[in-house]
This record gives sequence, structure tokens and C-alpha cells, in this order.
Amino acid sequence: MTTPGPAALAVTVVARQRLALGVGSEIGYYTAGHPYVPGSALRGALAAAWITEHGPPGRGNPKTDEFRTLFDGKIRYGNLLPAGSHRTPLSVFRCKYRAEPGCPETVIDRAFETGDHCPGCGRRLEQSRGDLDVPGGLTRITRTSIDPATGRAKDGELYANAALPAGTILTGLIHGHHPWLAQPHPLWLGGRRTVGGQADLTTTPHQPAAPAPPAPGQPLVVRLASPAVFVDLAGRPRLEPEPTLDLVPGAALLPETWTRAITWSGWHAASRLPKPAELCAAAGSTYRITGTPNVLAALAARLRRDGIGLRRSEGFGDVTIATRPWRPTAAGKKEGVTSDPLPDLHKRLLDIGLDEAAWRWLIGALRALQVEQHCSGTVPASVLTELLTQPTAADLSGRQRDQLRTILDGLPPATLRDLTTLVLTTPAADRQRAAQRAAR
Repeated sequence: MTTPGPAALAVTVVARQRLALGVGSEIGYYTAGHPYVPGSALRGALAAAWITEHGPPGRGNPKTDEFRTLFDGKIRYGNLLPAGSHRTPLSVFRCKYRAEPGCPETVIDRAFETGDHCPGCGRRLEQSRGDLDVPGGLTRITRTSIDPATGRAKDGELYANAALPAGTILTGLIHGHHPWLAQPHPLWLGGRRTVGGQADLTTTPHQPAAPAPPAPGQPLVVRLASPAVFVDLAGRPRLEPEPTLDLVPGAALLPETWTRAITWSGWHAASRLPKPAELCAAAGSTYRITGTPNVLAALAARLRRDGIGLRRSEGFGDVTIATRPWRPTAAGKKEGVTSDPLPDLHKRLLDIGLDEAAWRWLIGALRALQVEQHCSGTVPASVLTELLTQPTAADLSGRQRDQLRTILDGLPPATLRDLTTLVLTTPAADRQRAAQRAAR
């Protein structure tokens, strides 16, 4: 008898290069980008990685059933969000002008509260658009074609796109489990593959907490964590769940909802054809559902496990259950999540002021520490000491050796892995500026 796998996998993706996740084709020179990795993009990238390992699925491939289980079955691929990001639900209303001292703090979540005007300035509150706030935002890359005859830029061939910068760490969930998904995988995400898209994926078992039921007499508040595709009984698109198709017997959708329509298109890599555009309810859309406590508890558990709407295996219809009004988090950090140590560790390495030769030694040392950690499960202090006394480290000063020992000693495996990726992808200009600051 096989042991059942975990209910979900916690996913961590580290971008080794810029990730250009285009919103869609546009008429113009600029292509906007998603500030996160959609579940459909994660699913497609993993499918491409599987095909690279095992060959195209189909007649003659003995692993075709595994491919179908992974990508055409009940496993759902959620969105991957940059560390520290958060989305404002569409049920949230805030002061648009924020002219008075009390205005910025005025937040009304109408899924739980009432109120139309700002108590600070008296003006009417404005509805959120469900935007995702990402620390640092996207970078803008501009390129042009060069005329070989003149050596100058060609007229009419200027291109620009938005991308997540290299070193970005993204996290999310895969709902379901499979041994192949439990292994680390290199991925190619988004477009512009000649200059970007490389990333590393790792997963760990995750058991989501059971959603808390609403208080007696209160509705169940459901928020979309990703766009959702809803249809009515005739197959026509709509922006709210269809009770007969999407809810359970005894549950009813309250008439006041907070939603926004978006159009979602994509590319089917296997057939090399565009996917049909879907009218979706945007992420952040919020609904209230009534019913008996037992009905709402069963519905909340089902929605967390299975999602809602159509095309759920592609990342659509992921939900969260809200039990209290939404409030902004301090400094853009997620509630209940500790600060990520990686940016601080990376900055401390830069502040040491290593020259190019020492930086190459650091990359080799980090890889050696990873190998030792993988083989023995730990890194003895003697291994780090041996690395610091290598001939290639002869130019390090005593201060630099002490700082490196303090930073690298005792790092957990995941932190060591992600720090190695950040060091590998640090631009040369950043290293040079840090070395100049340290030399002053």
C-alpha cells in the first residue's frame, strides 16, 4: 500500500534571468507584462520540462499516462507571486485623494463593513482595481534592430517589454501531488527566451490549514486569488459563480458582488496555436455566499481544495476564504510571513567589496558548500575554513574572510541554494559599484 502524498506542494521559483511574462499581443512597440507567474505559465513550463526529459507524449511513449495525470488531470497549478507582494481585493474602498492626515488609513472592506465617505476629507471612497503590489515592480527592457549597412538603429524597429528582474523569488502552491513534481526542475518561463526566461523550481510538501468557517449567521466570503472562468447553464460567460454549477446544494450567492471583467488569452505551445480569449472575473473579485453552517463549511473546504469555475488545471479559479476585513500590510509584507533573509545576505556579500577574481572564488565556494550539504546533510565548519584557505582565496583580506565566515556559516539548504543563484545572477555593474563603495 502506497502512502498518500501531501494535499499540496509549496513551490519556490528563483529567476536566474529576467522573466518576460507578456500580457498579450499589442499594436505598438511596448509589451506589458504580468508582475507574477500565472498558473497557466507554470503548467506550460513544467509540461515543456517533462517533454524534454521523457519525449513528446503520444502513441509509443510509455509515460504518456503520467503526462496526462500531471497536466490533464486534477492537479491544479496556482499563481507564483514575488516575495512580499500582496493583492488588494475589489471589495476594498479607499480615499482617492488622501488630502487629510487621516485619509491614507481609511480602508473599508465592504464584504464585512459599511461606509461610503472618507472621515478625513469627507470625499467619496474609491473602489480598488484588484492590483497586485510588487516590491520593486517590473523592469523595462528596450531594444532595437541595427542596420548592418549603416551601423545605426533601423527605423520603425524599436521594441520594449516589461519583465521581472533576475534574482526574483516567487512562491505559490501546486494543489495535488506527484513524485515528478517533488523533484527540482530547471524551467523556461515567459517569452524573450534568447535573453531571459531561465529559472529554478523546487517544491516541498504542504498541508493547507482548514478554512475557518464564518461566524454563525454570517456569509462565507470568497476572494479570487487568480482570474476565474464562469459560465451560465447555457455556456455564456458571466462574472459570478453559477450556483448550480459552482456551488453546493443549499448555498446561495448574495446579489452584491465586487468584480471586474478582464480578457485572458494565451499560447498553446504543443500545437503552436493561440488559445481562445476568455472573459474572466479578475483576481481580487469578492463574493458572499449564504447557507447553513454545515453547508458553508463543506463549500469552503471544496473551494480551497478544487477551486471554482472552468479551466482550473490551468491556474484559473484559485480562491481564498476571508474571515475578517482586509487591511494593508506594513511595508508591503504579507501578514504572518517572516522577512526574507536573502536580500540582506546578498547585500552583505556585496558590501564586502570583492573584486572579480574574489567573486569568482565565491561562486565556486558556494557550489562546493552545496555539494557538501547535499552529500552529508550539513556543512562542517572545517569545510568553510578549507575553502577560505584555498590558493584562489589568497587575495582576501582578514576582514573579508571573517565577514564571509559569518555570512555563510550554518545556512539552511534552501537559503544556500537561493543565495547561490543570486550571486550567479548579480550584474557586473552592481558588483563594481559595491567594490568601489567598499574601497572608499
